[in-house]
Amino acid sequence: MSSDTITGEGALSGQLGDAAFSHQALFYAGAEEFLAGTMPFLSEALEREEPVLVAVTRQRTRALRDELGEAATLVQFADMERLGRNPARIIPAWQQFVNTYGGADKPVRGIGEPIWQGRSAAELGECRRHEALLNLAFVDAPAWQLLCPYDTSTLEDDVLHGACHTHPYLCDGASPLRCSEVYLSPEDAPLPFAGELIDPDNATFQMRFDLQRLAALRQIVTNQAAATGIPTGRISDLVLAVNELAANSVSYGGGSGLLRIWRSEGALVCEVRDRGRLTDPLMGRRHPSPTQKRGRGVWLANQLCDLVEIRSVAEGTVVRVRMHAA
Repeated sequence: MSSDTITGEGALSGQLGDAAFSHQALFYAGAEEFLAGTMPFLSEALEREEPVLVAVTRQRTRALRDELGEAATLVQFADMERLGRNPARIIPAWQQFVNTYGGADKPVRGIGEPIWQGRSAAELGECRRHEALLNLAFVDAPAWQLLCPYDTSTLEDDVLHGACHTHPYLCDGASPLRCSEVYLSPEDAPLPFAGELIDPDNATFQMRFDLQRLAALRQIVTNQAAATGIPTGRISDLVLAVNELAANSVSYGGGSGLLRIWRSEGALVCEVRDRGRLTDPLMGRRHPSPTQKRGRGVWLANQLCDLVEIRSVAEGTVVRVRMHAA
């Protein structure tokens, strides 16, 4: 990644501007630079007695624990490979952490690495949407800092360029924190449901459904998931998720919808289309309240499935969920 991509002329004079939420991208190359970039951030948090949560891969977690030694007991760790397999689950986790430990005059810190080598193209796309939505989700939050590491030795240039658009602050091991010249604020960033999903070459099955056909829909998803080799418990999760999405189509998407199913890279993909439209950019990324009527289906799908992709335009909405056999 060329230096001119991440270098900004707007210097940060010892402070992080007026924003309560400081969303920072750390560019590093390899394990040693990862520690060199994250340890000062952690050490400062511990010196100031600020609560800190680290959500990175298992390999990076082991490295940080070894480097911290006994101080590792003062840091909370989360397995990002599990938590962030579906990137839509990450914002609720940060929200819970901030709500529990943050507040007025109680700054907290986090380190979150949702992108690692081996992520699929679909996962990378949802990770970028997640990083952009963080700036919206915490626009009115109490002061806290989130450092997002990006490994320049393993990630493609387009992923690194994307980080410059979704993070207002950038740094690497050789230079201090600085402003991103190409950062897109929530007002300027692309709409979260915009764009198109790549159409499958050949959908294995498709059916139109309405209220009377929801039972048949559940049985079809069950059969397709079993044939794909998905474990029994996860079949139940997938059936519940797809049924909730289809029920949303019946209630809010014009009374009916289209279900399509196919296999892709060891996973079963189920897609629900209808004539409704989603307008809340954080739909499914906030824990629904007991009185909330809409949004529960997307929330459940996010919690139960390995990946959820949503696109919504004037003509209608498509929600695509993925469940891996392994």
